[in-house]
Amino acid sequence: MHGHPTDKLVAGAIMGAILTALLVVLLVWLDFPSDRHYSAVVRLAVPALISACLLFPRPLLHRTVLRERRDAGMLDEDLNLLLVGRALGLIGGLIFGISLASEIL
Repeated sequence: MHGHPTDKLVAGAIMGAILTALLVVLLVWLDFPSDRHYSAVVRLAVPALISACLLFPRPLLHRTVLRERRDAGMLDEDLNLLLVGRALGLIGGLIFGISLASEIL
């Protein structure tokens, strides 16, 4: 009925990578923040922070504050692997987004 906990790791990594890569390409294309005023590190930190703000709050809340309200089939191990997968996806999405932005733009 429920999948293996590794499925949560892979799902989190894929979702994190796709979201982060899209944000990197979009913000580079929109030139936000402007490359005239900010360094490349800041230009990559902004999509990484936005991705982190979108990816991590819900699993962290289910892991800590909303522990009683989560699904009975969701174990702590599942949430841990989901968080690890999203972190790996964020890093991979940054790398993929940089390469995609340099090819497209």
